[in-house]
Amino acid sequence: MKKIILASLIISLFSFSKCKKDKPDSNGLPSATQTGANTLGFLLNGQPWTPKGFNGSTTNLSISVDEGYKNGTFNITAYKIINGTNKQYLAFGIADSLNFLSPPVSIEIGKPLFGLLFTNSICTYDGFNDTLIYKRGQLTLSKFDKINRIISGTFMVTFFKNSCGDTLKVTEGRFDLKY
Repeated sequence: MKKIILASLIISLFSFSKCKKDKPDSNGLPSATQTGANTLGFLLNGQPWTPKGFNGSTTNLSISVDEGYKNGTFNITAYKIINGTNKQYLAFGIADSLNFLSPPVSIEIGKPLFGLLFTNSICTYDGFNDTLIYKRGQLTLSKFDKINRIISGTFMVTFFKNSCGDTLKVTEGRFDLKY
C-alpha cells in the first residue's frame, strides 16, 4: 500500500512540474502586463527596443495624463541612447477623448486620436503631423484605471518616408505605466 501511495505521489509531482522555466518574453521585451510595472518595449525592425540611458535631464521613460484637457489625453515618451551620437526617441499617445474610451479599445494611427513619432540620427517619422509618410498601425488601450492610476496597452506601426529610404516597423509594442 505504501508503494502505491509513493508511486502516486511521484506521478503527481512529475505531472505538475515543467520541463523548462517560464521566460517573461523570449524576444527580450518586458512582459505585457497591466499592473503598473512602468515598462515599455517593442521590436524595431525585428530588434528589441526598450528605454535605455540617461540624457542628463529627463528619465528615459515618462508618461503624462491630463484627464481635464480635451476630454482626456495621454502622452508617453521614451528614449534609447546607444552611444554619444546614436540616440532614438519615441513619443505616442491619445490626443483627445481618453475619458470616453472603454478598454479594451483599438484606435488606428492617422485618426485624430492616435499618433506616434519616432526619430533617430537618420530620420524623423512623425505620425502625428507628417502627411508625406506612409503610416499604418494601431494602439490598443487595454487598461485605463483612474483609481490606481495605471494605463496599459499595445501598439504597432509601419512608417515609410521617401527621404528616409527605409521602412520603419514597430511591432509587438507594449506599455504598462503608473501615472
